[in-house]
This record gives sequence, C-alpha cells and structure tokens, in this order.
Amino acid sequence: MEGSREIWERVRQKPFASWVIFGGFVYLGLVILGLAVPTLVASPASIITDPVAASILVFMALFFVSAYLGLKGKRWTSVLAAVVSILFLVLFGSFLVPSLANPADAAFALAISGIPALILVAIFSILSIIHAKSGLLQKRYLATPNSPGGLLTIGIIGFVVGGLIVGAIGGSVILRNLSAAKADITIVPNAQSAGMAFTPQNFTVAVGGTVTWVNKDTTRHTVTSNVTGQFGSPLLSVGETWSHTFSQGGIYYYHCTPHPQMWGVVVVS
Repeated sequence: MEGSREIWERVRQKPFASWVIFGGFVYLGLVILGLAVPTLVASPASIITDPVAASILVFMALFFVSAYLGLKGKRWTSVLAAVVSILFLVLFGSFLVPSLANPADAAFALAISGIPALILVAIFSILSIIHAKSGLLQKRYLATPNSPGGLLTIGIIGFVVGGLIVGAIGGSVILRNLSAAKADITIVPNAQSAGMAFTPQNFTVAVGGTVTWVNKDTTRHTVTSNVTGQFGSPLLSVGETWSHTFSQGGIYYYHCTPHPQMWGVVVVS
C-alpha cells in the first residue's frame, strides 16, 4: 500500500504535459512496432529493400527515446520532442493522409491515431519550451489534467478511439467485399513477402489491349515500368484498380516502387 502511494506521488510530481509527451510517443512506438513485426518476420530483408519501412523503424526508436527523455521535463527534451513529432508529420504526413480514406489500409490505424497524437505532442512540447523557464507546474494547463489541456487531451483520445472503432468495422466490410474485385493481374495479400506478388506474374495481351491490376493487399503498392516513363500507377490502396493500354508490341517488365522485390511482366504481341 505504501509502495503504491509512493509511486502515485512520483507520478503527481511530474507535470501533466510530460506525461502527455511520454504517453503519445510510447503509444506511437507500440503502434509502429505492431505493424512492423509481422512484416519483418515474413520478410526480414524488407528493412533494407523498403526505405519507407526502414525510416519509420528509425522513428519508432526515436519515439521510445523521446518518451523516456520527455519525463525529465527539461527544455532540451521538449525541443527534442517537438522536433521529432513535427519532423515525422512533415516526412510522412502526405504518405499517411491517403490511408484515412480506406479503413482496410494497413496504415489506417497509424494515420487515424498517429497524426492527432503527434499534433497533441507537438502542442504540449512547444508550450513546454515556452514555459520551461518559469516551470511547467506554474501553468495549470501544463501541470494538471484538470484543465483545458486535460480537456484537449481527452477530446483527442476520444476522437482516436472512435476512429479506430469505425475503421475496424469499415475495414472488415471492405476486406469481405474484396474477393469480388476482378482484374487481369492481382497484387496478392502479403505481397511484400510473397514468392509471386503479381498474379499472374507473366501476362500476355494483344497490341492495343488494356491490362487492369487490382491491389488485394492491405499495403499500398504501385505498378511501375522498369523503363522510366513507359507507364506507372499512383500508390494503390487495398481494393483499388489501375489500367494501362499497350499500343506497341514488346516485353514490359514492371515492379512496385516502394517494394522493388515485387515484379511482373506483360508480353504484348
């Protein structure tokens, strides 16, 4: 009983802002870890072949380090937290935002929870930098959850929880209906680690024919010609299709830009 009281006293001695920064970074680190482990187990080489995955893993480590340092409540640790959170938003915001439109996308959970969490961390970090000299405990919205800062945090947590629940329901519906999607070539589930990511891997079409790809993987992929400028799709989310008409005969090799180990070929005759 006395031990738990001592722990609670230590918790109360830390400003609320420090706990928000700590909790936000730990949560994001765990979310990335949960997304990364299955992929790394299935395809350890992806940490080398996929630069996006590798850089996100670097940020995962930074999140855990920043979380630990954030509890120190120093100005420099607040600067570190602000830089890490804002840098992640700048580098990966444009990559994550499209995932919000598709709950079945593997990055949806990270997008719907990570973006608001990082914005919250950035806000508290910047305010902590501004008021570091006078002391965070002197500002009620930084010192205690019984304040506007606490209401803001609860509001964002509520939004994230609601988004995750709605996303789980919507994602399951999309995945159930995905089997009905028809195309000439399918990007298979778990394509990054599959022996044949595009099925069929070799596809033949007549000159003037149109080939359609459908992505049935929860990770976004592209269909990009090995010869620059011949053809290339945008990032295709789960369930999305893309088509290209081949006006000249030849053999066209293609790959996925973020995951170059995925490849296929179209023979136009």
